[in-house]
Parts: sequence; C-alpha cells; structure tokens
Amino acid sequence: MVKVCHMTDAHGQEDVRIFLKECTSLAQNGYEVYQVSRGTTYDKNGVHLVGVGEISGNRFTRMTKGARAVYQAAKALDADVYHFHDPELLPYGLKLKKQGKKVIFDSHQDSPEQILDKRWIPGPLRKLVSSLYRRYETHIVRQLDAVVVVTPAMEKKFEGRARKISLVANYPRLDDIVFHTTPFVEREAVVCYAGGINELRGEKVMSEAMKNVRGRLIIAGKHEKLVKDSGGAGEVQYTGFLSREEINDLYGHSVVGLCVLAPAHNYYQSGYAVKIFEYMAA
Repeated sequence: MVKVCHMTDAHGQEDVRIFLKECTSLAQNGYEVYQVSRGTTYDKNGVHLVGVGEISGNRFTRMTKGARAVYQAAKALDADVYHFHDPELLPYGLKLKKQGKKVIFDSHQDSPEQILDKRWIPGPLRKLVSSLYRRYETHIVRQLDAVVVVTPAMEKKFEGRARKISLVANYPRLDDIVFHTTPFVEREAVVCYAGGINELRGEKVMSEAMKNVRGRLIIAGKHEKLVKDSGGAGEVQYTGFLSREEINDLYGHSVVGLCVLAPAHNYYQSGYAVKIFEYMAA
C-alpha cells in the first residue's frame, strides 16, 4: 500500500480541498493516507490526521515555527509520497525530495499575483517581493515531481517551470451539496455567504449592502476582522465555522448567495469563484 502524506501549516484540519476532496478520496481508493497540520491527532474518513498542536504568535511565527513543526512530524512518518499545500513549505518539500521522496506542491493560489495585494507588505515593495518569490518558487518546483494547480490559467503560468503539471479544479463535490426544492416564497428573507471572510472577499461590501435591505445576512466562516453591524435596516449575523451539513442547511433556507470578490490580482488573473458553483449546485 502506497503511503501518502499531505502537509499544511496554514489550513484547518478538515479543510474542504485538502481533507475532504484529496485525502478522503485517496483513502477511498486504497492509499494509506496521513495529513499533518495544526491541531490534534485523530482518524476520520480513513485518514490519519496528525496534529502538531496550535502555533501561537503572529503570521511570521506560523510561517516559520509552524512550517518546521509540520515538516518534522511529516518526515517522521517516512511516507512514499509527500503532497504539501503552502508556499512556506517549499524549502521542506525540497528537503524531502533530496531524501528520495516523491514530492508534489499543490498551489491553491497564484502566489506571485496574491503578493501584489498583501497589505502587510509595503506597497512600493510588493512588485519586488512578487518577482523574487516567483524566482524562488521556480527554483524549487523544477526539482519536485509535480505541481498541482486549480485553474487552467495557473496551469499555463507553471508551463516551463515544473516537470509535471496536473490540473485538479476546486469545484464542489456534488455528493457534498444538497439540492434544495423549497420554493423561494416559503423561505426566510435570508442572504448568505459561506467561506473565508475578509475585506478582499467582500465582507464590508456585503454588510454595507444590508443597509438598504429588510432581511438578514448570514456570514459563515472563519474571520479575520468582523464588521459587527450594518447600521441600517438589515441584520448581519456571524455564525463562525459551520460543518458541511450546517452549510447545506443554510443554503436551503436562504434566497440569495453572495460572492462579491474584490478585483484583487489573484482573483481576476487566475481564480474561479468556486462559491458560485456551490450556490448553483444547491
């Protein structure tokens, strides 16, 4: 049995793409699957989740101390294949490759474009940092076995830079989404959004829009900063993280699903609004 280890220091233990779509699918197809990430250790869906605890501190601490902890735990598993998901794990991916392992980088985002919108990097430095990161990323991925990307645009951007490129789109699994038949006239006046929450993903825009709407906006997901009240006619409610079953229920009694991404470089260059596909499936 081939032993596969997925590695992430930035994503949650039951991340939809990593755990539900990739790790669970591998386990269902006969692989011995481990996922190393922040959190605790337990088994679910045939996957061995190995937690390295919670990494306290700021973003830099997570990207250094957290990445190192994930690498050390993953290395101890002595897997045949290592599949990692975060740019800060690139140097550790190369270390594993030099130890004779099969190594894959799963690039969820177009990182060079994403850097251009990072507000914690001073504006005048963003183009330079983006260019330097792209060179560094190219240096690493040329030595790895493969790169997995999520859109055709990203696939083109890795051409000539990686040995092998595989497109694994991030569409929702249809067996995860419940198709709802309740007529809209029988539903509450609820507008919903489920996913990552920050200004680039439209949190402020959604909340401000409720000033002119007599209804309720329900925002589900992890948040970086909350807009507590729209200050108008409508109500804004934050639920925090919801399970897939709870999200399906939210879709079932909502009349509108919102996806109002800001025109960030990563979104309009290489991204798909996967949320729209979820809304259509529901």
